[in-house]
Amino acid sequence: MNTRRVVLPGVILGAVVLALAAVFAIVLPKVNGDTGDVSLPDKLPGGYTATDLSDAYKNAPGATDDKVKQASATERSARAYGNKVLKASGVEGETRTYVDKSLSAPLVVQVFRASGGAFSPFQFTDPKTAQQGQQVETLVRKGDVTCIQTGSADGKGGIQAAYVECQKSKDNLTVQVTSPLAVDKAVGVVDNVYDEVA
Repeated sequence: MNTRRVVLPGVILGAVVLALAAVFAIVLPKVNGDTGDVSLPDKLPGGYTATDLSDAYKNAPGATDDKVKQASATERSARAYGNKVLKASGVEGETRTYVDKSLSAPLVVQVFRASGGAFSPFQFTDPKTAQQGQQVETLVRKGDVTCIQTGSADGKGGIQAAYVECQKSKDNLTVQVTSPLAVDKAVGVVDNVYDEVA
C-alpha cells in the first residue's frame, strides 16, 4: 500500500475535522425541538465508505493488514473526537469521513439535531478584481442546499475551486458536507445524506 495514500487522507481529514470542530464551538446553533439520535451510515451512494472502516482501504495499492488497521484506527479517533465536540456543545449529532475507491476526494459529513444557522463566507471577494492566486469564497445556493465554495482567483475573473462546505437544514435536522467535489456533486451528497438520516 502506498503509505501516503492511506495515512495522508487521515492526517488531512483529521485537520479538517479539528478546524470544523472549532467552528462548531463558536457558531453552532442551539438545539431546539427534536433531540432524537442521529447516526451516519457506513456507506453513501456513489461508492463512498466511511474511513473508520477497514473496507475503505481494501482497494488501496499494496495494502497490508497493519496499514489498513492503522489508517482506520486513526479515523476512528478523529470521528470520536468530533462527536465529543458536538456533544460538548449541546448538540445531538455525529461526524464521519468518507472516501471512494480512489481515496482522493474525502467527504467530511456532519449531521445534527439543530436548526442551521447563518451560513456565509468569512469575506466576499469579487473574482473579477482579485489577483491571480488570491483566495476567493463564493456563496452558492442549489435548491435547499447552501454552499460556500472556496478557491483561488485565476486572474481572468474566474475561480479555480478547491473545496466546498454545503449545508441543508430542515425540520430541526442539519447536514453539512465539506469536500473537494464540484458544487453540484456535493449538493447531491448532502441531499442523499439528509434523506438517509431524516
